[in-house]
Amino acid sequence: MKQYYFTEKGYEKLKVEITKLEKFIKKDIAQEIGTAREHGDLKENAEYAAAKDKQSTYMAKLGQLQERFMNASVIRKSDLPEDTVTLGKVVKILDMNSKNEIQYTILGEGETDIDKGIISYSSPLAKGLINHKKDDEVDVTLPVGVKKFKILSVDFFED
Repeated sequence: MKQYYFTEKGYEKLKVEITKLEKFIKKDIAQEIGTAREHGDLKENAEYAAAKDKQSTYMAKLGQLQERFMNASVIRKSDLPEDTVTLGKVVKILDMNSKNEIQYTILGEGETDIDKGIISYSSPLAKGLINHKKDDEVDVTLPVGVKKFKILSVDFFED
C-alpha cells in the first residue's frame, strides 16, 4: 500500500472532504436516481443512466480519498528537523541559471495550490530538494531537464 503524508491541517481537510462527499452521494445522488427511476423504463431512461454514471464517478473519487485517509501519516512540526527541506517546510531557492528567487511550500498531495506556491512532496522539484539544507546547491531533474538551484532558506510552514 502506498503511504500518503499530510500536515495536520491537510489531514483534517481530507476528513471533511470525505464526509461531505459521503453525504452528497447518500443524499443528493440517491435523490437524483430515485427521481429518474420514477420516469419509467430504466433500460431507456437517459436520466437514470446519467445519475448512475454520476454515482459511479463520485464513488470512485470517494474510494480514492478513503484510501489516502486509511494510509495517511500525519507529519507534525515536532517530528521534523529544523534546518532540512521536508514536507511542511517553506523553501526559498535561487535558480542558478536565471538568478530568479522562488519560494515554495512543500505539503501533502491533497494540499497543493501552484498559484500560491504550494507543491506536493511527491513533485519532481520537492523530491529534488528534500533532505537538503540551506546553502546546498542541488541539481534537480524536472520535466524540462536538469536545473541547478541553491537553497536560500528553510522554514517551518505556519498556517
